[in-house]
Amino acid sequence: MAMCLSLVLVACNDDNPSSSQSSALNNDLIQAIEQVSDGEGLDAFILPASDDFGSIPQDPNNTLTAEKVVLGQMLYHETALATEGVSDREGTWSCASCHHAAAGFKAGVPQGIAEGGEGFGSAGEGRTFATGFDGEASDPALKPDIQPVTSPAVLNVAYQDVMLWNGQFGNTVDGIVNSNLAANTLATEGTPKAHNNRQLSGLEIQAIAGTGVHRLSTTNDSILQTNSQYQALFDAAYPSGSNDVLEDAGKAIAAFERTIFANQAPFQKWLKGDAMAMSDQEKRGALLFFGEAGCVACHTSPALSSKIDATENEIFFAIGFSDFDPNDLQVSGVVDDATSRGRGGFTGNAIDDYKFKVPQLYNLADTSIFGHGASFRSIKDVVKYKNTAVSQKPLPEGKLDSLFQPLNLDEKEIDDMVAFLTTALHDDDLKRYVPASTPSGQCSPVNDAISRSDLGC
Repeated sequence: MAMCLSLVLVACNDDNPSSSQSSALNNDLIQAIEQVSDGEGLDAFILPASDDFGSIPQDPNNTLTAEKVVLGQMLYHETALATEGVSDREGTWSCASCHHAAAGFKAGVPQGIAEGGEGFGSAGEGRTFATGFDGEASDPALKPDIQPVTSPAVLNVAYQDVMLWNGQFGNTVDGIVNSNLAANTLATEGTPKAHNNRQLSGLEIQAIAGTGVHRLSTTNDSILQTNSQYQALFDAAYPSGSNDVLEDAGKAIAAFERTIFANQAPFQKWLKGDAMAMSDQEKRGALLFFGEAGCVACHTSPALSSKIDATENEIFFAIGFSDFDPNDLQVSGVVDDATSRGRGGFTGNAIDDYKFKVPQLYNLADTSIFGHGASFRSIKDVVKYKNTAVSQKPLPEGKLDSLFQPLNLDEKEIDDMVAFLTTALHDDDLKRYVPASTPSGQCSPVNDAISRSDLGC
């Protein structure tokens, strides 16, 4: 692939000095990427096509098929599954409520709201708590479905073996990350973590456990059983039948999520041979990312998150991001000690305290929410934070990761890095993953009256 791109560059290089400069940038960037690619060259960072199932990382116990992906896409966006709530707002939320295309498959607000929310805006930024709903409400019927951390992006999630900011979901037979944990920690009885006993990858476990956590139902005469279109989709996805509808519905959702890629971003086009897909400023930012700034040490693989079969030390890092601000009017409830300690709050190992999973970096510009505690509201602020490497959250001595060091970038270099992260990594057509409608005909990703008005449905 590098040779192919080099040929394109030679063809574009004429006597124009700016063209020569751009060609030099391209060649420098190729060399920088090759040096950190473990011998794979540019291919090491190319995202697959969404229908190239053979190239998509997947759980061997959940083989991707087109039929399974279609079923999962519908279930993921289906608000009619929302029947297990505590209020009278049945049928108003879905998986996509907190992980939707308009926000780069995040929530669009600091604290995603499923049941108990209303409104949407244009990219989820207009979602608020419905009247009376409060994370600390004494009335169970007014307890919203919210989390004490931001909603991680589902985009490019196929490259992550374990799920959630603390990595608590995921327990494949040959898994690396959670394999050394005691059973009562990994699969605590009476909690969503008990689904880890299914010995599936994190994405599958999260999809299965998430139906209960987020008050959805795919069993007990849900729309999956009572709607003829869903019955046909399920039969097509599982022609041999199903012994566990909950698990198979979760596997279908996970199969769909594994196909959601930002593979039309300018950087992806550049990697595939279009030398003009990125601006010179974006290329300078990429050169810093893969070179001098060393960002690729943590953000690697095609998703710029962590590589397949990464070790725990390659996935979780303590870099001092703050938790939710209790004074933020968009946040409800409290952040407990276990949540604040991140990975350590799950494993119980002090060495894991304050570590959180490295996120993927595509389509960050679709929201203004960054970090597990939404403690930054712009990409530039995150870059500047990492440039100075001064912890935002007071941590005990020795807890910050050794890789968290000042980058010593000047203002121009910061702007170059921001350009790469903002536009070169932005796929502007994620709506291709959203179905025109779901079998219920209800509005998606949310379905309350205000949301329907916002979304025009």
